[in-house]
Amino acid sequence: MIETLQEAVGWTGPPREDVVERRHLDFYRHAVGDTGSGVPPTFTACFLDEPPSLPAASSYGSGWLNGGDRFEYHAPLRAGDVIVSQPRFTGVVEKNGSAGPMAILTFETEFRRPDGELVVRHIGTRIRK
Repeated sequence: MIETLQEAVGWTGPPREDVVERRHLDFYRHAVGDTGSGVPPTFTACFLDEPPSLPAASSYGSGWLNGGDRFEYHAPLRAGDVIVSQPRFTGVVEKNGSAGPMAILTFETEFRRPDGELVVRHIGTRIRK
């Protein structure tokens, strides 16, 4: 029910702490064809919980689709960085598609260094149908 999702706007998921590890970074660079030496800001996608752990989502539909991702870059990432993040559910709209109703959910996750410095902001759209 869309009302359950609307009431859940503002929900925050569990916080998590991750490390930009050289080995995982090398695998990521290889997978995306990045030959640079820095850390691609989209590497933070590896630290997203997919699908989002929003409990209210179980009341609507039975599957998840990725509706798109946007990354805002605020400071460079470096191998060895500790990154702290916590997803936040920021909005939902219901639309009718060819297969019936679907909920379009928006999540925002800020990736920060332990001192609070914002490194990357991720805005993700997920679809529940």
